[in-house]
Amino acid sequence: MRRAQSVRHYARPSLALGADDLGMLKESPDESNEDVLRRQLLEKDRENDKLQTQIQSLQAQLAQRPPLETIQALEREYKNLELLLQGTQRENERAMTELERGKTREKMLERELSKLAGENWQANLEISPAPPAFVPRSATSFLQAAQGLAGSADQSGERGSKPSNEETMAHIEQVRLLILGMEQRLATREDKLTKAMARADSEGTKFEEMRKKVMTA
Repeated sequence: MRRAQSVRHYARPSLALGADDLGMLKESPDESNEDVLRRQLLEKDRENDKLQTQIQSLQAQLAQRPPLETIQALEREYKNLELLLQGTQRENERAMTELERGKTREKMLERELSKLAGENWQANLEISPAPPAFVPRSATSFLQAAQGLAGSADQSGERGSKPSNEETMAHIEQVRLLILGMEQRLATREDKLTKAMARADSEGTKFEEMRKKVMTA
């Protein structure tokens, strides 16, 4: 029975090497089989320590990562911000198109004033030229133009017929109402464009921060 216990004690698979195998593992002829096994065990222990260190490092990195739910929430917010930014850009494009239409309407009104007050209508009505950049003229300037045209019509009343004066005044009133409506719409669109651009800048900043968070997650 003592023999059976001895056999069970030494029958370990990891150390069950034949005599030929142990002979090949010997670094010197004087090294015993126990020394070979002890050296092999130390090497395995060192490998095990390296693996344990790698496991601990990976576990530390995994612990620093945010939970899966947080990453999914960030991705959803990232997509929502991207869609919102695209919508803001489309709104800005529509606002710019409306401003271009305003420029066209302004040129049309300038042509109408040229017909009523001549090619030098700005000098005749004492209106300063508009700056190169698009800045909508105030209604006051155009109302001054209408008043100037009305005064010119009154002064030339003796030379022209009464129906002609009434027709001119009616035309001026139509132009004035058109100018007031156009200026109100342009002011509204310009205010919306300013707010949309500010919102686009803010959303662009959030979009970039969210992109960095998702990339580093």
